[in-house]
Amino acid sequence: MENRDRAFPAGILFTGDHILPTITPSVGFEPGSPEVPLREFFASLAKVRVLPDMRLLPAHGPITESSHARIDELVAHHDHRLDLCLRAVADGAATTAEVATLLPWTKRLQRLDQLEPYNAALAIVETMQHLDLLAVQQRLAVTERDGVSRWSLSA
Repeated sequence: MENRDRAFPAGILFTGDHILPTITPSVGFEPGSPEVPLREFFASLAKVRVLPDMRLLPAHGPITESSHARIDELVAHHDHRLDLCLRAVADGAATTAEVATLLPWTKRLQRLDQLEPYNAALAIVETMQHLDLLAVQQRLAVTERDGVSRWSLSA
């Protein structure tokens, strides 16, 4: 038996909040978060993705049969959100809040102003995480004016 097989003898992976079965975990809310939390989240998913496919036991929610399938869904979800953010900036949104206003939220595709205040704040922070990653990838440019980040397409 290889070392890797002994590490996961039952084919089970306890994922905590890292990989949740029905929702995407929030990144970047903890004290001491990395500079670009979404980039780090993608990197952590990639590390788990190379492990054998396992059943997920999350911190909450149902057991999920395939770690690979769920990781692929999470990556696709965030890739889609990155595309939506790019499109919003291309359509003229300049601030994080403006971008968040143009995005659909929840599985019911609600507008930002339809969310409870706490969830709206989370949505804006999530948008900021996506915009920050796009800037690091040099797909967006960011400037600061009066303490407000303003986003534009990279030249």
